[in-house]
Amino acid sequence: MCRDVTPSPLARSASVRRLLALAPLVVAMLALAAGTVLAAPTSVATKLQLRGHLPDLGEAPAMWVFTTAASYDSFRVQQDIADVFPDSDSLFMTFDKEILAVYTRGDDTGGRCLRAGPVSGLVGTTVILDLSWDASSCGAPASAHYPFVLTSLSRTADDGSSWLAGRQVCAAAPGVDGSRACAPASGGSASPAPSATPTPAPSATPLPTSSPTPFPTATSSAAQTATPAPTRTASAVPTSARTSSPSPTGTAVVAGTSSGGGSGLLDVAGWLAVGLIVGVFVTALVMRPRVYRL
Repeated sequence: MCRDVTPSPLARSASVRRLLALAPLVVAMLALAAGTVLAAPTSVATKLQLRGHLPDLGEAPAMWVFTTAASYDSFRVQQDIADVFPDSDSLFMTFDKEILAVYTRGDDTGGRCLRAGPVSGLVGTTVILDLSWDASSCGAPASAHYPFVLTSLSRTADDGSSWLAGRQVCAAAPGVDGSRACAPASGGSASPAPSATPTPAPSATPLPTSSPTPFPTATSSAAQTATPAPTRTASAVPTSARTSSPSPTGTAVVAGTSSGGGSGLLDVAGWLAVGLIVGVFVTALVMRPRVYRL
């Protein structure tokens, strides 16, 4: 005996209603999942630490990034700018939550200064500092023309994720072609650190090697012959030619002026004393009373 198990129209209608009721929930879950996958950080919080003008950082645009206090303090010493850049303990940031970036424009037109905005844009693998010009020299003389900015960037992006891995920090002076410079966010300098061009040392003509004359043969009962002294080669010492006379500074002291004046006064005083003694002696001889004997 066979039984018909085909669902009734009422059962099918109830199933359809349940599916329709679950549809909005399914759509919302899919949208949330898609948003999580497609969401990406777009900006990084930034704080301006220092700005001004400093020719010591070089003539060309450059960027440095520091992830530790030790690397930053070492940079200050190596570049000989420890008297300008504050030490790591004096910054308005902490390296456990932020990193540090230095951008220098290099040689500029003068009389203007760079400023960094509070947010840096994150595009793909690059974080771009938001720089703008100030129509002032940041307290430097009006002729200053080496603007730089020292900024700190948060280690987390606007979505709360860490953005450092595989990314770089870049900056450019607004409206200046060829001023872009970048460095890896993990620390270091992609732009070569500026260094002074070494001045080639003058080629000194080596002095001729002097051949010492052997000692004469000593004549003695043993008739011993003196062994010649070993040959000594004179090393050439290059003498650097001075192209200009040194100009004295406000604190320079001219050597030898005080000692020369003192010896002159002593000579004059000595001659005066000698003249006085001779004069007294001659006067005594002339004025001595004469005794006549009868």
